[in-house]
Amino acid sequence: MVSDHMIRASDQDRDVVVTALRDAYTAGRLTLEEFDERMTDAYASRTWGELRKLTQDLPAQPVLGSDLPGRPGHPMPGPVLPAHPPRGNGLLPPSGQRRRRPVPVFPLVALWIVLALATQSAHEAVVPILVLVVVLGFVSLARRR
Repeated sequence: MVSDHMIRASDQDRDVVVTALRDAYTAGRLTLEEFDERMTDAYASRTWGELRKLTQDLPAQPVLGSDLPGRPGHPMPGPVLPAHPPRGNGLLPPSGQRRRRPVPVFPLVALWIVLALATQSAHEAVVPILVLVVVLGFVSLARRR
């Protein structure tokens, strides 16, 4: 049986070790020179044993092989789920998009007809309707913010 320290390291194993080294540097456990040297060695390492030597004097040891099935940190097999499941009952738009509400045209048309009948001229009713549309537009913009 092959010993654990002879197993070939993956890119993810190297990244896990570099993250542990970065955390140790941030905590003040390594100098910048030590961090740089160990990081270079981590990316040049070929086996788990070589990677473990780089972190053996640190209090937190990285978990190697987390990308392998059955190892700690590996996702359990199961159904593939979408990254962002649909919200609610599926009637809502995808996240990041807003569903636009329809413009209430019927009240504006009804008001225009009432004003046109009251003034006996459709042209004289256009100005109040335009003013109302502009005011409603500003109100709706203010609500979105």
